[in-house]
Amino acid sequence: MDILNYTLFTLWDYPLSVLEMVAVLTGFAAVLFASKAWSVNFLFGIINSIAYFFLYFQFRLYSVMLLQLVYFSFSIYGYYYWRHPKPEEADKNKQQRIKMLSTKTRLLYLVVIVLSGITWGWCVIHMQARFPEYFDPPVFPWLDAILTMGSVVAQYLLSRKYWDNWPLWIILDGASTILYAYMGLFFTSILFGTFTLIAIRAQFEWRKTYGKYKNGQ
Repeated sequence: MDILNYTLFTLWDYPLSVLEMVAVLTGFAAVLFASKAWSVNFLFGIINSIAYFFLYFQFRLYSVMLLQLVYFSFSIYGYYYWRHPKPEEADKNKQQRIKMLSTKTRLLYLVVIVLSGITWGWCVIHMQARFPEYFDPPVFPWLDAILTMGSVVAQYLLSRKYWDNWPLWIILDGASTILYAYMGLFFTSILFGTFTLIAIRAQFEWRKTYGKYKNGQ
């Protein structure tokens, strides 16, 4: 693990490790390719989830650390799902078409995020209290938990190729940008700020493509 913690260089007194560099580069590639609706994004997502699992452990962000296990699973599922659509749901490239949720379903997912976030935050706090010899006190447990549950839902929607994942990612990535800047994860904060911008652009591009489907193009 020493090689992963090796400092590549220092910028403005911030040491950038090999581990964070791998996480940043693969994360950027995954989101950029996802915004273009390319299934290869999930392959970069697999590597990214492994890198961030260890990075978040070092910074005691346990909720988002465990979230990487979900990302890893959804990346495998999403890669298969996008590339093996039902015949009636295939686009001209024989991959899964973009879909949209109903308003009722969006509200349901919102309720799920809030309730599961509260539950998960409580679990993380009490897990640390129960096993203090294994875990340091969590940082921002409630915010961390809400971001975690929101990200689970957003990643699931992405794996199912729903347009609705992008507005959710805009909110989550924007909040994460501020959190990581405060935590001192300088390059990761820049990365999530970039994610936010990509998500803003992607929601328009995916909506445009969806409109073409509706028009029979």
